Amino acid sequence: MSNYQIGAFEALQWAWYMLRDYRDQTSGVDEARRTIQEVLADMGKGTEVNFREELSSAALPP
Repeated sequence: MSNYQIGAFEALQWAWYMLRDYRDQTSGVDEARRTIQEVLADMGKGTEVNFREELSSAALPP
């Protein structure tokens, strides 16, 4: 599997856990969506994001 495929899977996994984590909070899914959009916009500007690190730092289940 290429690095791109691994990164894409981890990005989807991160987004899924962000949505699950935020859905029961007052700010809800809208806050998760904003966060996901900001990260994707940063990636579009060339910023590298390590989603494996993001998942572990968020203390979300792998």
